[in-house]
Amino acid sequence: MPVAAVTGASRGIGRATALALASAGYRVYALARTMGDLEAVAAQGPAGAIVPVEMDIADDSSRQAAVNRIIQDTDGYGLDVLINNAGYGQGGAMEEVSIDALRRQFDVNVFGLVGFTQPFIPGMRERKYGRIVNISSAAGRFSSPFMGAYNGSKFALEGISDAMRRELAPFGIAVILIEPGPIKSSFGEVVGENEPASGTVYEARLARYQSAEAGNRLFTGSAEGVARVILRAVQAEKPRARYRITLPARLAELGRILPDRLVDAALSRVM
Repeated sequence: MPVAAVTGASRGIGRATALALASAGYRVYALARTMGDLEAVAAQGPAGAIVPVEMDIADDSSRQAAVNRIIQDTDGYGLDVLINNAGYGQGGAMEEVSIDALRRQFDVNVFGLVGFTQPFIPGMRERKYGRIVNISSAAGRFSSPFMGAYNGSKFALEGISDAMRRELAPFGIAVILIEPGPIKSSFGEVVGENEPASGTVYEARLARYQSAEAGNRLFTGSAEGVARVILRAVQAEKPRARYRITLPARLAELGRILPDRLVDAALSRVM
């Protein structure tokens, strides 16, 4: 039975992916900070297929304990598939985002992800097979106002993933980026919780931008739809480097090829 791990598995894309992998015959280690939520996910999957493991990906000791648990449980085998999904979005204008908040954003979305991935690479390399799936975002390809901290973390993840893909391909390990646009989940609520309080000089502009951005919801995808793409990617003999999900994610590429002045002018009119 192939072995997989999914971080951030208590809700949204992570939960849907853990269930999809378990239904496809994988033994799945589901990781998140809340054991009760993980146990609920495990109860929804095939009997015994999902193993809940409590982990705070930004905490070194918690992360190492989770790695040790998986390696011991598998008698040193490790993983065939790793889905790096844990993450959140720090909102707010860059002038007002504290350095502590910015550091936490990168601790979770970048440093913790890399720290959890590295221990499993040697086993994959020895077997000449592995799938490492990093859940990025359309925000890793196009930077939006008031999401600079989150954009920065996802831009960093894109660059790291590109490097890893080229480094590990000779050893039979595929590194895959998943780039969702707006997905119906609790992610938007998490972003909202992390925005600075109202009453700042940016308040009116932020409100207008959020109102205009609400049009993206017409193209919102589902966590289950993303999970189906992930399953297809990990089972492909030659997976693509990137999978863009929802129309806004595909349109985000235009922001990379159009002149900066044109994009800036369009965003300025929106605000």
